[in-house]
Formats: sequence, structure tokens, C-alpha cells
Amino acid sequence: MIESKLKHIAASFLNENYNVKLNIPIKRNNRLRSTYGRFILKNNEPSCIELAGVLLDYGVEEVIFNILKHECIHYALFEKQQPYRDGHPVFEAELKRHGVLGTGKVLIGKFHVLKCKNCGKTSLTSKKRTIAHPEDYRTVCCQSAFDIVDEQIYDGSSQP
Repeated sequence: MIESKLKHIAASFLNENYNVKLNIPIKRNNRLRSTYGRFILKNNEPSCIELAGVLLDYGVEEVIFNILKHECIHYALFEKQQPYRDGHPVFEAELKRHGVLGTGKVLIGKFHVLKCKNCGKTSLTSKKRTIAHPEDYRTVCCQSAFDIVDEQIYDGSSQP
């Protein structure tokens, strides 16, 4: 997905819904791991919207646009001097009004399926170090060793 298309979608969404002009760039950030997007302020001024490389590589268009709109809502509310942070009732109401996902509601990318050697419970990890050095890690359920049993790719359209 090219940044010019993302910028066009964001600009249209902001103009139609908030009468706000998009005056910041939308950038790809391949280092983002714990979040798929973020609205960045520098010196209390909007700097940019970043989208994770894994989102752009693995996510379906619908999910990419949804996460982009989430970040645009942060930006629009900031510009309108309204509460713009995740969890605030004003922000959460705007997400709901536009049918946009809240934070942490989707899995995207390559994950390994781990199976506890003690109880057999499975879990997912996207951490490369966990796979490279499984001897350094234990399961949450039993504090036991685990086997790597599968690899799954999630695009955000369905959840495990």
C-alpha cells in the first residue's frame, strides 16, 4: 500500500467527518512491534501518523484503513482541542460513531504457535528471539518448557 493512497484516504476521512485538513505526513515504520499505528506529537505539535510495516505487509485493506482512521481520529480531536487519547470517553465515542476498532483488537503478522509441554495449552508469539532461543523462555500457564508446533499468518480479517 503506497503512502500517497493512505494520505488520500486519511485526508478525505478528516475533511468529510471533522472538517480538518491533513497537514502531517503518513509514514511507514518497520520498527513498530507493539502497535500497528500511532499519532505522534513533537513539542505539543502534530508531527506525523506512523503505520507499522507488518500492518502494511500482512494486513487486508479494510483493516489498514480502519487503523489509519483510528489514528486520524486522534489527530482530528487533537486539532479540535478535544480529548484525543485512547480510553477517554470522548475518543472512544468517536471510534464507535465511525465503526473503528479500539486499541489492541486485532492480530496481524507472522506468529508461531507454542504448545506447553506440561498441560498442552497453546499460545502465540511473534518474538523472533523466543523462537531462536526457546530454552530461555517458559509458558505463562505452567512455567514449563514448550514446543513450537506451527506458524500462522494473520491479516486482521479473522482472529485465532
